[in-house]
Amino acid sequence: MTMNDTWGYKSYDNKWKSTDMLIRNLVDIASKGGNYLLNVGPTSEGLIPAPSVERLKAIGQWMKANGEAIYDTTASPFKRLSWGRCTTKLTPDGAILYLHVFNWPDNGKLLVPGLKNTAQRAYVLTDPAKKALAMQSSAQGLTLSVPAAAPDSVSSTIVLKVKGALDIEQPGLAQDYDGSVVLPASEARLHGDEIKYESGDQRNNLGFWTNPSDWAEWTVEITRPGKFDVTAEVASLDKASLEVSVGGSRTRGAVPVTGDYGKFKVTKLGVLEIAAPGKVTLAVRPVTDGWHPVNLKAIRLKPAAAAQ
Repeated sequence: MTMNDTWGYKSYDNKWKSTDMLIRNLVDIASKGGNYLLNVGPTSEGLIPAPSVERLKAIGQWMKANGEAIYDTTASPFKRLSWGRCTTKLTPDGAILYLHVFNWPDNGKLLVPGLKNTAQRAYVLTDPAKKALAMQSSAQGLTLSVPAAAPDSVSSTIVLKVKGALDIEQPGLAQDYDGSVVLPASEARLHGDEIKYESGDQRNNLGFWTNPSDWAEWTVEITRPGKFDVTAEVASLDKASLEVSVGGSRTRGAVPVTGDYGKFKVTKLGVLEIAAPGKVTLAVRPVTDGWHPVNLKAIRLKPAAAAQ
């Protein structure tokens, strides 16, 4: 990824990504088992632009305090965490879970959803005293009592040591820390005789959608309601339209012709409003008039600009 919009040096490119975004990108990628290749474009004199230097220094300061939770870690065992991300280190008798908290809880309670393991100890990584945090297990997972204020406004790290092989009951779909929602084809509930989930190369989508009476739905936990821009990742050989609805709000949009059922494009479907927090069901249906089969990989909701 670039720090601004170009890989090489451009004197007029001043659209710099924020330090917050770069650090959270780093954490997000580490939580998926990846490495972050962050580009720096030097000038013709071999100088690193000052904005790049500033951001690299800030990342370095964060890494000096939190590097233990990045270096030599593996991917998160959780499919999703609404407050941030997780990285892992396996130990002879269990695991260390590094909880990267982007959205610090206002009520002082951080739920680690679905965790069934016996928790041994938890503390804030940057706390010199490594003071143990109170913990309580329940059917929902493990709840940690955390300080009132976030140690770091960008990403605070909590170290959680657990015993035994990781045993996690994966939570359902939930809104992410930034307010976005991703509804993948693999987790849709399907209604109808023809529509089905396809896996494999250039697939992992809803396909065989020949009957316009067939439809799909997802249930998702919403913590930050409001208006959302809706997009769909789709592939089609002919023109078609989809309608997306949640509660009394609905929107529809045209599906682009991509030329191949394995070639996906993201298209805008409009705006939906979710009025209240809690579990909601979102449905996607064909627009009957002019329907042609569509492959759908995912529906995404992003807080609308006016709602941010």
